[in-house]
Amino acid sequence: MKVWIPILVLFLAVTGLCIWDGIFTQKVFNKLEHDSQNIYETLLTTDITNPEIKNDILELNDYWTKKMDILCISISRKDLQPISDYLQYLCASIINESQEDAITYSRILNYNIIGLNQTTGINFMNLL
Repeated sequence: MKVWIPILVLFLAVTGLCIWDGIFTQKVFNKLEHDSQNIYETLLTTDITNPEIKNDILELNDYWTKKMDILCISISRKDLQPISDYLQYLCASIINESQEDAITYSRILNYNIIGLNQTTGINFMNLL
């Protein structure tokens, strides 16, 4: 009986961590996907010099910077790096005021976020 209590506590701790990580990861990628899609659609119709789009991009970069360290618990930093790279390219296109680059990098960023969300998210294909 004394052996079962630590095993049960360890099992519950690991299960809780897995559930928390899955929910957290899904929540972060859903927000990233939504925001990056909005940025892409806004860039198609709005000039890059618009302060609102600049603010949206910088807020997304700050959000990603904060959440990436926590995501590294369960996802390799190598897999997360393309998102960081394209976010930095997008921030640089704001500084350079390059509309074409901003549209290109926002689209690639959104594509990478969708792909990473599909490979790490909780869905039927990943359970198989």
